[in-house]
Amino acid sequence: MGIDLVDLAEFRRICEEFDASQAIPCAFVARTFTPAELAQARGRHDACQYLAGRFAVKEAVFKAVAPLTQEGFDLRAVECLDAPTGQPEVVMNGALAKTYASAGVSSILVSVTNETCYVEAIALAQ
Repeated sequence: MGIDLVDLAEFRRICEEFDASQAIPCAFVARTFTPAELAQARGRHDACQYLAGRFAVKEAVFKAVAPLTQEGFDLRAVECLDAPTGQPEVVMNGALAKTYASAGVSSILVSVTNETCYVEAIALAQ
């Protein structure tokens, strides 16, 4: 299980160069989010708040599975997209998916909540 809390004002400051209408995001955004996550963010009223939630998910997933990983952790390996029903859904990619499988983890459940100043995510590896 992992949890993460993101200060929304600080996240906005870090991503101040991010413009949802631009094809090329700022460096932090580019090295943290997948193209599919960025595409979903661009469709949101507040793309930065949406990405803050996805960042919190990535950090919570890392905390949930860090004991299972021996290698570095690329945040883009944890892709969090909207399921058809609207809730966030983690897609495990590449070497990270193999690590999960070898540890017996078949899925990761996540929940994200947004408040005025903070975004929080919880991840449960099953």
